[in-house]
Amino acid sequence: MKKLFLSLFSMFTIATAIAFANTDPGINEQVQESFKKEFAGAELVKWTNTGDYVKATFILRGYRTEAYFTQKGQLEGSVRSLFYNQLPLAVMTSLDKRFGNADVFDVNEITNSSGTTYRVTLESKGKKYLAKVDTAGNLTDIQKLKK
Repeated sequence: MKKLFLSLFSMFTIATAIAFANTDPGINEQVQESFKKEFAGAELVKWTNTGDYVKATFILRGYRTEAYFTQKGQLEGSVRSLFYNQLPLAVMTSLDKRFGNADVFDVNEITNSSGTTYRVTLESKGKKYLAKVDTAGNLTDIQKLKK
């Protein structure tokens, strides 16, 4: 009987810990509720206060994601890490035309009230660039980076 009680107690403790893993006592309830609504199923959530915003870093459906909330719980935007081949075809085509067979180092999808854009760090012909591309494949900004 004692072993059964200990087993049930252990299972309850683990289940409770998993259920509350996405909460942080330093983050207000409005932000946490908004997060749960917007990103149901998020795992490995880490909270950070960044000035006027609260940042949640987490894994959602296998993708590393960051979401930024106001202190009142309004989602301001999110950044999701992708692989190059997960970009929309128009974005890949545009980058391939401009940079040829470039080496790609970093791909981020940025979503906010202005829409979705992509930020890609790549190296082509010995030079490193940060390219910003909209969903239609238009290069909106290209910055040359120092190596």
